[in-house]
Parts: sequence; C-alpha cells; structure tokens
Amino acid sequence: MKKLRVGIEGGAGFTGGELIRLLLSHPKVELAAATSSTFPGQPVFLAHPNLRGRTSLSFTRKLDYAKLDVIFLAGGHGDAMSNVPAIIAETGPRLRIIDLSGDFRLKDEALYPVWYTRKHKAPELLKKFAYGLVELNRPEIRKARLVANPGCFATATALALGPLAKGGVAGVVSVTAITGSSGSGISPTPITHHPTRHSNMKAYKPFTHQHIPEVEQILESLAGRKNLKLSLVPISGPFARGIYAVCQVDLPKGWSTERVKDLYASAYKGSSFVRLVPEPPSLNAVNGSNHCDVYVTVQDGRICVISAIDNLVKGASGQAIQNLNVMMGWDEAVGLEMAGHYP
Repeated sequence: MKKLRVGIEGGAGFTGGELIRLLLSHPKVELAAATSSTFPGQPVFLAHPNLRGRTSLSFTRKLDYAKLDVIFLAGGHGDAMSNVPAIIAETGPRLRIIDLSGDFRLKDEALYPVWYTRKHKAPELLKKFAYGLVELNRPEIRKARLVANPGCFATATALALGPLAKGGVAGVVSVTAITGSSGSGISPTPITHHPTRHSNMKAYKPFTHQHIPEVEQILESLAGRKNLKLSLVPISGPFARGIYAVCQVDLPKGWSTERVKDLYASAYKGSSFVRLVPEPPSLNAVNGSNHCDVYVTVQDGRICVISAIDNLVKGASGQAIQNLNVMMGWDEAVGLEMAGHYP
C-alpha cells in the first residue's frame, strides 16, 4: 500500500518535534519534509536531540505542496490564517490540512479580536474547518479535508465536560487547570521560562484564556443550546508536560451518581484514548501518550470531573495524528498505541 506523504510547517517547535517523533513510527505515512526558519538545511536532531539516529531528515525552508498529500501546520497563532488561502489556491481541494494553531478553531469571526487580539484574515474558511476533537466530533472529522486541532486546555476540559453537556447539565462550570511549561512554546519569556516556574505556581489569564470560547462552542454543539458556561483559571505548573483539569458544576435536581457516571460510560464506550479511572488520575500515567484519563465523582449536590492529558500529545500532536487517522478512514489509534511513561 502506498504511504501517505506528509509535511510539517514549523517543525522545530515542541509540537513540531512531537509530530516528527510520532510520524516516524506511523506505518501508513511517510514524513517527507519539515520546515524551520531557524534550522534550514540542518538535521532535525539539532532541534530535537531525542531524534538523533531516528531520522536522516533535514529541515527545509518551504514545503513543495505538489509532492504532499497532507500538511500539519505547527506555526504560531496568526500564521495559518495568513497562509492557508494561498495553499488552497495552489493545491485546490486535494491537499488535506490539519492546523495546530488557534486560527480556525472558532466559527464566529467576531470572537477573534476579543480572544486572540487580531481580526481574522480568512473568515470565509472558518466554517470549512472541522473542530478536531475526535471523541466529541468524529462524524464531522471523517468527512473533512480541513481540520482545526483543539487547544490543550480545551481538550482536557471538553473531554471532561462533553458527556455532561450532551446529557443536558446546565450552569457555570468552575475549572482550575494546571499546565506544564512546554505549553508556552519553545521560546522562553520571563513569565514562561522554566527556571522561573521551577518549584513555583502562578495563575494567569483568569476567566480570559483564549481556549474558553472553543470549549463553550463544542459544548453548545453537543447540547444543542448554551447549557454550560466556563469559568476557567489556568495555572502555570512547575513541570514540563501535562495538563491537570479539575471541573466542578452543580448536580441537577433529581440526578443520581449512577446517572452521571452512565453518561461517561456511554460517551466513551469503545474509546481508544479516553480512559475512565476509579480514582483521581495521575499525570505520570498519561504523559508521553495520547490518552486522557477522566475521573468522575458526585457529592453534596456537586459533580467533580478531573482529567489529565499530555499537553504535547493528546493536547496537540498526537491528537493531530488521531485526526489524520479518522480523516483517512484508518483505525484512529494507528501510530499512537504507545503507553505513557510511568513514573
């Protein structure tokens, strides 16, 4: 069987490196090229030393779209909305595109100046991108050629709350979510640089994080109306990988613990990557994998749902590959079967 030829725009960052690492083990694809403006013409392992000896690939400045079947866009926010119209004009509908930035996650262009501080440059394409959270939007992804990969906070939170939204639970959900330093990208700043985070914790963007509207968007889609509103407080954690999200909402009158847990058992029955666990999850059990561990408990009229993911795998690159698998009609777990590393 002929392998799918894949290219990566922005291959030198953390998500680009994870894409390369995972795609090298994917039996149905050939990683043909990856770009980098920092390392053009240089071996991939200079940016990603873990890949030394795993590939002879060198970074290029540009991708030759005519030689590719699918591209992953792993650049910064704003890059994809600037470049995708020209890519589509050059390639037509043949090329599949999976964007890992926030540029096509929201359907309403009016939300971009509010949450991303910029006007959208290609609003005509917003509704053509399927939202790429497989467990909650599989039918749309199956028929898509353009996919917007969800944000990492959005993935952890939406997977925690999706069954409740679909079941009709309403109200304000309080979410406290701790993230590792790799979620801030490869370029350090005084706020995100790991030495300033080591043995430290700091909340940021309370109630204003850009992943809030995409979570509310997918929850509204599942419920058929605006049932759940997100109150998110993100926290910078003193570790490199992982997101740990604690979500709390009022239990509807007359609901039992069994009814709540049945929603989750039904929603994730047969899921390749969402694991319902009997006790609060551990980041060490999911880091390095494409799994999301979810714990649900009910007490004193409140529902608490806790989820844990690796922000670079299930929260970014692994999920992007899972989307590709679904788009191609393959088993969604192919190339992603690895367990997390523990401890």
